[in-house]
Amino acid sequence: MDRIRNAVTRARETRETVTQDAAAATKRLQQAQALASASAAKTVTATTGPATAGPATTGNDDPLNLPSVQCNFENFARNRIIANEQDPVLNAYRVLRTRVLQKMDAEGWKTIAVVSPGSGAGKTVTAINLAIAISSKPGSRATLVDLDFYRPSVARYLGVTDAPSSLDFFEGKCTVRDVAVRPGLSDVVLIANERVTRRGAEHLTSSRADELINTAVHDFGSRVVIFDMSPLLGCDDTIAFLPKIDCALLVAASGDTRADDLKEAKRILGKTNILGTVLNKAPAAFMPNQYY
Repeated sequence: MDRIRNAVTRARETRETVTQDAAAATKRLQQAQALASASAAKTVTATTGPATAGPATTGNDDPLNLPSVQCNFENFARNRIIANEQDPVLNAYRVLRTRVLQKMDAEGWKTIAVVSPGSGAGKTVTAINLAIAISSKPGSRATLVDLDFYRPSVARYLGVTDAPSSLDFFEGKCTVRDVAVRPGLSDVVLIANERVTRRGAEHLTSSRADELINTAVHDFGSRVVIFDMSPLLGCDDTIAFLPKIDCALLVAASGDTRADDLKEAKRILGKTNILGTVLNKAPAAFMPNQYY
């Protein structure tokens, strides 16, 4: 009888030990699963980062880590902006690009202002297309900055509706990086503006103008920084800014720009390195090398 009682006692003790071991193993498994889940969640958070406010998003493959905005490419042709590799306008701007880069590289220049005597000459279109042509060359990042505070048009021509304003930077509300975006144009950095101000000359002679140039050249690694400026005649914004830049590209419109206005513009640019003059809106019959 004692042998039976002892056997039953040993069996009960063995069963309790197995149950305790199983419970302990289950607890260890649950702890391991919880730890793995926490680690995975931490990894995802570190990779994706916090959500970006507003419509702009940051591309993970952008070495500058700048927000992205969308262009309305459907309107490019209507606005005479280079739309694709088959665009007949592209060759003319490639020639302009090569001449600009050769001269600027030879002189060690990094900044260029695109100017015109008056409105309607096509300086904004020239600035945009030059930026696209330069950036399509491997290793040639172009930063395009809209500093026409009387009639800002770069964002409108590109169909960009959600870019921050360069005026926010000049007014001390944010940094240069906060107003710089990627518009999806080869290797272009865009600093746009859609606001009008009559204090342009004050902004463009301030230390913030120097900071913008320095950031665009060095921090953004731009081969060329292109500034779309207000017309030379009628306001002093561009005149105030010219001493800060390396050179200027003068744009005139065939059959539109008056000879006297062009002469006055060249006089104003007397102390500025004039890279050249672009004859815009020229009749096709007057264009050289029609074969190409």
